[in-house]
Amino acid sequence: MRTKHTIAAALSVTLMTAAQAGTIVSAVSATVLSGGPGVGNIADTYNQFGLFTDYTSGVTDYDTYFAANPLHDVQFDGQEWFSNSGTSTAAVSYDLGSVQSIQGMALWNEDASGIGSLNLLGSKDGTTWFSLLSNLSPTNNPFGVSYGADLYKWAATDLRYVRLDMSNCPQPNDGGFKACSIGEVAFNAAPASTVPETSSLSLALMGVGLVGAGFLRRRQA
Repeated sequence: MRTKHTIAAALSVTLMTAAQAGTIVSAVSATVLSGGPGVGNIADTYNQFGLFTDYTSGVTDYDTYFAANPLHDVQFDGQEWFSNSGTSTAAVSYDLGSVQSIQGMALWNEDASGIGSLNLLGSKDGTTWFSLLSNLSPTNNPFGVSYGADLYKWAATDLRYVRLDMSNCPQPNDGGFKACSIGEVAFNAAPASTVPETSSLSLALMGVGLVGAGFLRRRQA
């Protein structure tokens, strides 16, 4: 027999699951802010070139996609971007095309000239920036081996731009080219509404209350 506590717990789990669900979205453009123009096309870091498993931006479930550990090819041409030769720092901003609620991102840290330290910032207008995550240490992927993604999470935040401030490049397992490099990035878009509407939540809680009242009456009878 389901008690009011059981139903309340089930409701809580349902609401938590809804709040955490998200879709994977791609940037629509990117700008090299420093350390550039670099080697390669910065668009190759968000257009899925080099990924062995494609996704549909705005449709594919973020958690399901990354549960399969999608890998990136080690080949550079048309698939990765490097900052200028000899640089140890660089900055790139990604434009998602509109203000969206974003709760994290994935970074495929390139195997030959990986990012040693990383700060992530967000912005609604591309001018005023705020911190998302700081002092990150992306995975130092082995040189010459297809590599997976590092997943970073933060509280759902309305933004249009995400900036990567890279430093301490390259990591020790580098291929001899001294620069910062990105294989691919993708972003975790939160659901349109992570908080149930007041009316829906009230009805749900009312239902729990009614069931609980009925349960108490049966015990008192």
